[in-house]
This record gives sequence, structure tokens and C-alpha cells, in this order.
Amino acid sequence: MNVSDAEQESPQGKTARESASTLSESMMPDQLNHHGNVFGGEILALVDKCGGVVARRHARHPVVTVAVDRVEFREPIYATDYVEAHGRLVYVGRSSMEVMVTVEAEQVETGKRRCTNVCFLTYVALDRFNGRPSPVPPLILETDEDRRLHAGAIRRRERRLAEEAEARAAE
Repeated sequence: MNVSDAEQESPQGKTARESASTLSESMMPDQLNHHGNVFGGEILALVDKCGGVVARRHARHPVVTVAVDRVEFREPIYATDYVEAHGRLVYVGRSSMEVMVTVEAEQVETGKRRCTNVCFLTYVALDRFNGRPSPVPPLILETDEDRRLHAGAIRRRERRLAEEAEARAAE
């Protein structure tokens, strides 16, 4: 059996716990906007990096970001904050994966932590040889929270598909 045949076989299931990841960074003055807060783009880059790590760990293939669904900036992040992006898988299709990334900022001097962002991103795994979508392992739902987050992901996916169909019909 060659490698491409092995990649086409149905992959073994994996839990969200197995691919969860945290990336962290200290915010610096060069990352600030004119209001003295960290640029939203800096946070989005951290979110996408974290989500990409989660998707790659699950798929064990290269991945690309195909959608960012609703980014909320709940509170500002400041230059002296320590920021953590926590990513976990919430949905898996044939080759696509939805990752939830939450961002927490910590004021290091006081230890006060606050949730600043919640984001959902969709990635697609790619075959290493031809760059085409590649099957990924199914998601094993272990906990009630896994099932709750998965149900929300299904609703978001159905909404996106309906919006795409509506847009095609309008063309």
C-alpha cells in the first residue's frame, strides 16, 4: 500500500482533548494601536495560529484557514498584558474542522484574568502531495461540554450552508 492509499483510509477517531492547544504571548508596545490597546489584527493572528495548531494536531496534515465565524472583542488588551489563546476542536467533517479559540488576558501585576475574545474558525486538511482536501479522523465526543459545543458548531455550519445557497441563488 502506498502513502496516498493510506491517507484515503478511514482515519481512527480522536478526542478534542488530544488536539487542544494553548499559545501565549506577552503584549509589547509595538503591538498597540493609537488608543493604547493591542491591535485587533495581532489578536486575530494569535487566534489563527492557535486554531491552526489544533487542526494540524488533529488531522496530522497541513491545514488552511477557510472561514472565521464571528470574532468578538469583548474587552481591550493592553501592552503589559500576558495573553493566552486556548483552542479546542468542536466539529469535524470529512476534511474540515471547526476550532473554538478563547483568548484570556492577564494583568500580570495583579493576576486579574479576563476573557477578551471567543472565536470559531474552520480549517481544511490538505493532502501532502497534491494540496487537495484530505480526510481527517472523526471527533469523539467525551463530555457534555463536547456535545454542547458540537451542537453549536452544527448550527453554525447549517447557517453558513444556507447563506451560501442563498448567495448562489441571488447570482
